[in-house]
Amino acid sequence: MLAGRLSIGVLGPLTMNGRAGALTPAQSQLIVLLALHPDGLTNSELRILLSADSAHPKPAGSLRQLIARTRRSLGTADDGNEWIRHLGHGRYGLHANARVDLREFEALAAEGLTLARTAPLTDALSMVRGQPFAGCYFWWIDVATIESVTARIVAAAEALAELCLADRDPAAAVRASRIGLAADPSAEPLWRVLMRAEHAAGNLAGVMQAWSRCTAVIAEVACDGRAAPATEAVYRALTSTGHQVPRTPPTRSSRIFPGYSVPDR
Repeated sequence: MLAGRLSIGVLGPLTMNGRAGALTPAQSQLIVLLALHPDGLTNSELRILLSADSAHPKPAGSLRQLIARTRRSLGTADDGNEWIRHLGHGRYGLHANARVDLREFEALAAEGLTLARTAPLTDALSMVRGQPFAGCYFWWIDVATIESVTARIVAAAEALAELCLADRDPAAAVRASRIGLAADPSAEPLWRVLMRAEHAAGNLAGVMQAWSRCTAVIAEVACDGRAAPATEAVYRALTSTGHQVPRTPPTRSSRIFPGYSVPDR
């Protein structure tokens, strides 16, 4: 590990300081667990969450050994303190200087969505490397958590793409859409804005390629195997002459950030 630095990446395959497999699986699980709980966790909570299941807590001695080994592997922060801090009363947490991409993403995305600014949204999406928590097979990371983070990425990507289109920067809109689709390939709002961005860039082949990829993905996940009518309408309008491209209003709102809602597919 790099001396004086700890950067944890969960917006894609798990990394520590940009490296996959930098720690053992048990050590990685401990770090991710603490990264997702900025206020720390008690000894008892760690014993349960780091066990094979909640009915069989990890032995206290094993937890102490795991913490000690992980501390040695991580080294120390610039101030000389350990990255895993004992916060008192049997509670452990990460050093305040530990960076977690999810936390930084949420702060930047919330700012960008609230103020409708491209810069923080661009910075937020630059941290996304694929599907969140990829390869993190920890029983305490449930589907709802992964879906919630994925929805936030999709919301940020769609908002940035729309802002870029409004600024007449279709290339940036294409990039934003593709980042979001790397996190959720089935997000039809992103396929719609991607097709519009490709069209705005004068790339009709890109429109058709996006439609082809969209329909292939949706065929695997949709109940009827077909893209939503709104998505097909955008494609038909873009590939026809003399038609105005429809802008699809949200069909369902999910409160992700203050003042912003995420449309359903």
